[in-house]
Amino acid sequence: MRGRSDRPCQASLPQSAFDRARRRSRELLPLPFFIPSKIADNITVTLALIAALFLCRMIGEAVIARRADPLTARRHKFKIRAICNVVLAVGLLVIWLSEIQDMLLSLTAVLVALVVATKELIMCAAGAMLRFGGHLFKVGDRIELCGIHGEVIDHGLFSTTIVELPSHGLGSVATGRTVMLPNSVLLTGVVRVEAQPRHYAPHRFTLTLEQPRAPRRVIEAIETAAEATLAPDRELAARFHQFAARKAGFDTAGPETEVSVGTSDLGKLQFHVMIYCLAKDVRLCEQAIVCSVLDDLGIGAEKAPARPAEAMLSELARQLRETPPGKDRREASKAA
Repeated sequence: MRGRSDRPCQASLPQSAFDRARRRSRELLPLPFFIPSKIADNITVTLALIAALFLCRMIGEAVIARRADPLTARRHKFKIRAICNVVLAVGLLVIWLSEIQDMLLSLTAVLVALVVATKELIMCAAGAMLRFGGHLFKVGDRIELCGIHGEVIDHGLFSTTIVELPSHGLGSVATGRTVMLPNSVLLTGVVRVEAQPRHYAPHRFTLTLEQPRAPRRVIEAIETAAEATLAPDRELAARFHQFAARKAGFDTAGPETEVSVGTSDLGKLQFHVMIYCLAKDVRLCEQAIVCSVLDDLGIGAEKAPARPAEAMLSELARQLRETPPGKDRREASKAA
């Protein structure tokens, strides 16, 4: 009985000592620090590979230095060093391949989430790069983008600010409203850059006549009105047209006035006119030409004659008002 009771006491002593040692180690290292076994094995194999290659390189260079002349020794040393570097790179890739794949998958997931979260910002930045690289427009240019016509007053990395202008043919003075557009629309929309206000540019408009007229007579009236309106700037416009065509590398419409005749869907005569004038004066020139043509043709100046039926009805009403009531009124109506 005494021997049996002593054995547990003797066995419990080492266990309590182990517990105390483990508790002391936890106090010394309050934070758990460990390396997974797989990574630890990879580190061990990597260090062993580096040491083996370093040792082989030293042995090979020592052997070559003893048995070859200096020039040949340098060549062989270079070959040994290159072979050791290739073996080291291939060995590291094989050892750490699984960890590299896991890291690439994690990095890919992070990049995909980042791209999805910042898609609009990336498109805006890409639009800014397109504007800058393609020299689309600059501050002061008049553009038409997404159905909005205006003048650029500011542009940045993510947005472009323009002052809204009225539609074509309604003047060139700003409406006072400011529109801020994201640069992403430059990738999906069409950008139209117009001529500057002080530049000469072709302008087209259509003149539709309600009543039939001789086409040749109307064309002559339009050409005469255009010549009288554009005569003061004709020479300067011709020089600017040559300069613009030479700078752009292709020919544009102008500087002479062009008139063509056609018909509308209802059979009305339509005259399509192209004039070459200052961009800021297109509305004034168009109105001057149209008014001059209408005056020359006499449209809207004379009163249309009354129809025969309307004249008869007017005369009958006058006689009925002037004739006394009764039998005389019936006779007046019969006479009318």
